[in-house]
Amino acid sequence: MLKVITNISKIKEGWDKVNSSDFLHSSFLEIFYINHPKIKHLFIFDTKIRLYAHIFELNFGKTANYIHNKFLGFFIKFLKFDVLYLSNSFLTNIPAFFSNSKISLKEFLFVLQYNYSLLIIPDFVFKNITVDKNEFSKIEVEEEMILEISNRWFLLDNYIADLKNKYRKKVIKIINLTNQLEVRSLNSDDLVFYADNIQDLFTQVINESKFTGPLFNTNSLSVLVKKDIFKVYGYFLNNNIIAFSSEIHQDKTLYSYYAGFDKSLNKTFPIYGRLLIETINNGINLQMNKVVFGRTANEFKSNFGAVPIRSYIYVKLKNRYLNIFLKPILKRLRIKNWIKRSPFKK
Repeated sequence: MLKVITNISKIKEGWDKVNSSDFLHSSFLEIFYINHPKIKHLFIFDTKIRLYAHIFELNFGKTANYIHNKFLGFFIKFLKFDVLYLSNSFLTNIPAFFSNSKISLKEFLFVLQYNYSLLIIPDFVFKNITVDKNEFSKIEVEEEMILEISNRWFLLDNYIADLKNKYRKKVIKIINLTNQLEVRSLNSDDLVFYADNIQDLFTQVINESKFTGPLFNTNSLSVLVKKDIFKVYGYFLNNNIIAFSSEIHQDKTLYSYYAGFDKSLNKTFPIYGRLLIETINNGINLQMNKVVFGRTANEFKSNFGAVPIRSYIYVKLKNRYLNIFLKPILKRLRIKNWIKRSPFKK
């Protein structure tokens, strides 16, 4: 029978007996559990299933960015829900579940003893769950941006040489303009020392994002680095940290994750462009097959060769009547159109 536990200490003994991914191991999930006490952490399991999920409060204020109708955009700003998100909401493109068979949503919701008002299921989980699809609104979210690493690239210079003249000049210009930057690999002690700076740099970026879930506590990074799960790099100008980036290396894939930078300085000093170039350089040096950049600044990332992979979430309100009322509005949510660049030579 499916069980739902919210105390990680009560699942440790049996949770890891199933041979699942590193991202589902209890020692990995415990880092998020300890550092984010304001959200409810759900550990869903039986003999063959492991699913990690969250319940958190979400204000839909920023969702108005996805509705191209002023009246509806104004209305949706005031909506607030307790969201049940079926996966790790801090790693939205990495599955936090394992199952040898389809997971019964009906069975899970029957045993769930915790309140929620909105259910969100990412596409990679949805296809592994038995549901009535007609009850859900399918919403496209911002695409993942992925750069395939060519087997011809042994150095960053090889990547740059494959770019068209216009884009090659842009990359070289960014490198030249930021040549004063010192890039340092940060260990767990460094991350404790610079904790306040890193949280501030991260907050500057998050505050301008179009849509966010629960706020990631960057204090988690020191533990993630100590356990050799994340790599974190600091970017220093005149010995002051002005940016950071983080990466996960898994199965020949480099996942570019949490980053932050001085937004004001970035207007005249291309810090973010340098972060992307350094990430590409790491992918090449580590002989990765691809770099997964994530879901922000898509048009800008396409200048560096990243291409979009379409992503969706499936949404359902718990209240039947509210679900009927809001379903047409949810279906009107649209990601903003942007121009896809083609920077590589044919």
